[in-house]
Amino acid sequence: MSSWNLRIGKDYCDGIFGPKFDKYFSQYLFFLDLTSKVSTRVDKPFMYNQYLPQRLIFRRQFILGTEEFHPNHYWSSHQLQQGLILSIHEDLSFSSETDDDITVTLIGLAVDPFHPQWNETEILRTLLDESSDLISFINNTKALIGRWIIIFQNDLETFLFTDPCGLRQIFFLEHGEKPWCASQPELINTKYHLSFSNSRSVLGFMTSLEYAQKESAWVGDSTLYDNCYHLLPNHYLDYWKSKQIRFYPNKPILPKETQEIINTAASILQGGMTALSLRSELLLGLTSGWDSRILLAAARNSLHNLECYVDRKELLTEDHPDVQIPMHMAEKMKFNLDVRNSKKELPGWFIHFLTHNVTGARVLPKTRMIYDKLISDEQRLVINGNGGEICRNYYDKSAQYNSADSSLNDLVDLFGYRNTIPFVMEQIEKWRSGLAFEYMNGFDVLDLLYWEQRMGNWGALFPAEQDTAVEEISPFNCRLLIETLLSAPRHLRAAPDYILFKELIHKMWPELLSFPFNPKPKVGLTKVCKQKTKYFIRSFINKIAPKRDKANS
Repeated sequence: MSSWNLRIGKDYCDGIFGPKFDKYFSQYLFFLDLTSKVSTRVDKPFMYNQYLPQRLIFRRQFILGTEEFHPNHYWSSHQLQQGLILSIHEDLSFSSETDDDITVTLIGLAVDPFHPQWNETEILRTLLDESSDLISFINNTKALIGRWIIIFQNDLETFLFTDPCGLRQIFFLEHGEKPWCASQPELINTKYHLSFSNSRSVLGFMTSLEYAQKESAWVGDSTLYDNCYHLLPNHYLDYWKSKQIRFYPNKPILPKETQEIINTAASILQGGMTALSLRSELLLGLTSGWDSRILLAAARNSLHNLECYVDRKELLTEDHPDVQIPMHMAEKMKFNLDVRNSKKELPGWFIHFLTHNVTGARVLPKTRMIYDKLISDEQRLVINGNGGEICRNYYDKSAQYNSADSSLNDLVDLFGYRNTIPFVMEQIEKWRSGLAFEYMNGFDVLDLLYWEQRMGNWGALFPAEQDTAVEEISPFNCRLLIETLLSAPRHLRAAPDYILFKELIHKMWPELLSFPFNPKPKVGLTKVCKQKTKYFIRSFINKIAPKRDKANS
């Protein structure tokens, strides 16, 4: 096992349990041995696991290059222009349309809130009819909601770009013999051997306490592999040049009247929920917070095809506000709510698939939710509120900070890391220097920091992990919606009142405002949740320790 794996494991245990957790570290090493298979080529780890569900191998993923990728019958390959081949898992949909010398391919799920009945083929045909080049095509996707990637090809060039928050991810090889891009570095690794980075700054970052405590929240466009990069939100990839180029912001955001903002945002959200409900039955995660309440309000006319749920994950007590308030809302407002408690232990085969499919996949209490949905064969489209905090001043909740004067140290501090971690400093500075400040009027650098760095990295990781079991969509992942809400003055988007969002809920379902938002748990509940989190990881390590001892005997 590499030395950086050992250091990550030690710091991870110390970061969560304190330095007295040394006695658990030797047991934790077995878990690192298990997850180290993440770097192995696809044809090796599954040769001795043929009894496992083959459908789970890189489920809901794709790879684009000059060769086919066909690990089993759940994968198919499709010829595109310029000799490129799109290989894709059968649970990840795609559509392709051609007009004159332009071919566009949409991977994933996209809906148009103003035309809820349109499918992806109709969406692509309209986009082609209304666009003259790449930039106009990108601009015309502004209203789309979903989790998708679009490949844009003319006679000589190929470009790729993602949904606004980059929740359907693209990773690419920068200096290989042949260009490759895919939904995860692990897929590229099946065609081109990737080496773990030996950079001191990368290793220092990955072994930092903050990295463990912040659910492995990455920073920047690099990866833990040399020569493999991540396409960030608001950038497109020039495939043949292996270069990402910023396309947004490309003009200032103009202020709008509050009522216009409310009306437009409500139309987008309601139309989006209608469109999604026409595609599939929906499963909406509900809490006592703002984002899920807004989505519930938007879904008022789609409740016949939607169920809400709360998952305690063996962490939340029955009297926790995130359990009780949804229950009270469901009882009074008469909608379906399932209060569940995903508590099954995660088997080794599931961890194996998860870490093999997704670079940097984590084992957290919420990972139980993925396993629970997998073994229950959940077929519904999962809806969540990720991305909503872009427009709620996440790094400046009270709207009192003058971000125009923010230094690099300020940005790193607000992002949640110490300015003594060189990798974080390097990546945030690289990102800031790439901003087109002539177009920043109306944009706050802190909102873009959350949008591109927080959502583009940490926010995109959990949907990728969930691909093993379900498809998850956030209706807030819509450029037009984000632009519309950001056009409001910051004080209307500020805590604790969130005036703009109260007005938005009032527009769609006013009765939902009678229930409190994010009340503080009773004294002791937070401590109980933290203790249960520690117990979860301890029990997981204790569970796998006997297997390690048996293997070494």
